[in-house]
Amino acid sequence: MGGQFADWEVGADYECIKVLGQGSYGAVCSANHKPTGRKVAIKRMVGVFEDEIDCKRILREINLLRKLSHPYVINIIDVIEPKDLEHFDSLYVVLELAESDLKKVIKSAIHLQIKHIQTVVYNLLCAVKYLHSATVIHRDLKPANVLVNEDCTVKICDFGLARSITGLASSGMILQGRRFAKEKAGS
Repeated sequence: MGGQFADWEVGADYECIKVLGQGSYGAVCSANHKPTGRKVAIKRMVGVFEDEIDCKRILREINLLRKLSHPYVINIIDVIEPKDLEHFDSLYVVLELAESDLKKVIKSAIHLQIKHIQTVVYNLLCAVKYLHSATVIHRDLKPANVLVNEDCTVKICDFGLARSITGLASSGMILQGRRFAKEKAGS
């Protein structure tokens, strides 16, 4: 593992293969889990303690992903332990690997048939229903945060802006919207 991944501290169990994307948070690469041969994605977040808001966002995302379990929500596999627990500033989160995201599919020359579109939308709605039943609001749902596989399965990802609204007195109103407000007014 050299070249572009020379400074990635992913341990001996993972071999980085290809950078899949980059953003303000850091980068994501595809990787191979050497003991099992499983293909995974590794999200590298640099400077995690430089900004308090970003630090909270990262902690919230990891915490939520560890608690959520649904076929259409990205699954966190591992958080790679830093070499130096006293002086680290980067985190490496191992996630399921998907083939593409909805933004790339929409921009590509791929022509989706109506059946494929219906399947993607249905799977996406199932995922959102699960999140809302778990009292989680994503708050950044967009095509780039919906991973897609060739079989039209989806994985909602990037929970950095998500919030758990458990315990909020208004959570029912937030999730049920106007129907809740009308029923409340009518009683």
